[in-house]
Amino acid sequence: MGDDATGDGRLKEDERTMSGPSTGPADDDVLDPVRCLLAVIDVQNDFCHEDGAYARMGHPVGMAAAAVEGIRATLDLARRVDVPRVVVRVAHSPWTDDPAWAARGAAGSVLDVVRVPVAREGTWGAEFFGIEPDPDAMVLTKHRYSAFVHTPLELYLRARGATTIVLAGVATNVCVHATARDALHAGFLPVVLEDATAAHSAEAHERALEDVRSFIGRVATVADLERAWGGSRMPAAAGA
Repeated sequence: MGDDATGDGRLKEDERTMSGPSTGPADDDVLDPVRCLLAVIDVQNDFCHEDGAYARMGHPVGMAAAAVEGIRATLDLARRVDVPRVVVRVAHSPWTDDPAWAARGAAGSVLDVVRVPVAREGTWGAEFFGIEPDPDAMVLTKHRYSAFVHTPLELYLRARGATTIVLAGVATNVCVHATARDALHAGFLPVVLEDATAAHSAEAHERALEDVRSFIGRVATVADLERAWGGSRMPAAAGA
C-alpha cells in the first residue's frame, strides 16, 4: 500500500470500458478465458476491515470492504469456467523488511508503518477479509507492492498458458497498479476490474484506472467478464 498512482486525465464514459493501449491480443480476444489468469490482490483485514491498520491510521476503508462483493463474484465466475485463480496476500516480517522497505511512506502522510504495523506475518491483520480461497486456487504470498516481485507469479502465468492477467483486489492505486505495470513489463496484458478493485478514496481509484487505460493495459467490469466467460472451457480430448 502507498501513495496514489499518477495519471490525471479522463475519458468519456462510453470510452472507458475495455479501454487502453493497443498492446497484446486484439480486444475481442483479451478476455478469452483460455488466455486468462485471475489474480486477486491483498483482500486482507489490515486494508479492508474497520479495525485494520489502514482504518487505525485514519483512512476510510468502506470502498475496499464494498469491493468484496465484486471480488467474490469474479472468483465464482472464474471457478465456473476453470480460469486459474491466484489469491495474493502480502505479509511482512524481519525476514523480508530491508531498511528501504521498512522506511516506506515516511516522507508522506498516508503510511505510518512504525506506529501502525501493516500485514505482519502471523497476525489477524494479514488474514483474508471476506474471501476464502478455493482448494484449487493458488495462494501466493508477496512481500512488496507488486505480486511479481520475488514471487513465482510469472511462472504460474506461463505454466498455465495465460497471456492476460485479470486483476481484482486492493488497493487500485498501489498494489493492483504495481502488479499491472509489472505484468506489462513481463509480457502479459493486465486487465483491471474497476468494480472489483478499490482504493481508499474514489479519486485515487479513478486516477489509477485512468493510468492503466492510458499507459498499461485495459479496464473492464465484472459484467464484461460475465459476457466473455459465459461458457466454459472445452474439456481436453480423450487421450490428448
